[in-house]
Parts: sequence; structure tokens; C-alpha cells
Amino acid sequence: MVPKYLLTFGCLILWLLTFSIGAFVDTNPIRAELSQQFSFRTFLLVVSAWIPTNLGILSIFAGLSGALCRSLLRSLEVGAEQIRPAKEGSRILGGGIAGLMFYLSLMAGAFLLMDEPFETTTKQQYFRIAGVVSFMAFLAGFRPDLLRRILDKIPGF
Repeated sequence: MVPKYLLTFGCLILWLLTFSIGAFVDTNPIRAELSQQFSFRTFLLVVSAWIPTNLGILSIFAGLSGALCRSLLRSLEVGAEQIRPAKEGSRILGGGIAGLMFYLSLMAGAFLLMDEPFETTTKQQYFRIAGVVSFMAFLAGFRPDLLRRILDKIPGF
């Protein structure tokens, strides 16, 4: 089995690559080309670079990273031999799901407040929203109880 620290490092590298794709690839001309002629390679590029789907991928990686970091810290605190692998694996998977759930709640709010929230997004807006979404998704994976306390402070959430 791959050591947990390598999984954590790999997850962080994948987050950085996904963030870079979302920041530097303009999908407007690629999406127009895709509507004219379908190509699976172009489709995968659009899925990974288009801001709404890119944020979802970032959220999953951030949630997984948070859960993996928590697992690493926990193994240092209590010792790796006292941790049950099955329970730890479900906590790590739960971190990715928690990141995805935070992303879905953000998307629901964005589409309720605006008709086309990602039609003309600037790089600065992407950096802000990707940073906030990733930070909250990381918290959801690292300390789900802390995220719950933060969300309880938001009226109506």
C-alpha cells in the first residue's frame, strides 16, 4: 500500500495542477469548438478547466487533502498501530465527500442569486472563489466539526 504521506503529497499536487488549469485555460473558444465538433480530448479539457466543474474537482481534492492531513497528524499523535485502517479509510473518503457537499451548496447558492454566475468570470474572481472554496473544503475534510460550527453562524444555513 502507498504510504499516506505520498497520497497526501499526490493529492496536493493534483490540486495545484487543477488550480493551474482553471486559472490559465480560457474555455470560451474551446467550448465553442466543442459545440461544432465533438472530441473526447477537448471534452476532458473543458471539464477540467471550465470554472464550475474545475471548482468541483478542486473541492474534492481539498477535502481529501484535509482528511489525509488530519489522518497523518492523528497517526503522529496516537501512533499508527492504534488506528484502524477501515475506519481511517472511511474518514478520508468522507473528507472528499464533505468537500463535494460544500461545493454543491456553493453552486446552489450561486445559481439562486444570479442567472449566469460563470459567464464572464475574471482571473481575479476565479482566484478568490477557488481559494475560498478550497479552504472551506479543506476544513470540511480536516475538521468537519469546525466547519459545522462556522456554518451554524450563517443565518438560515
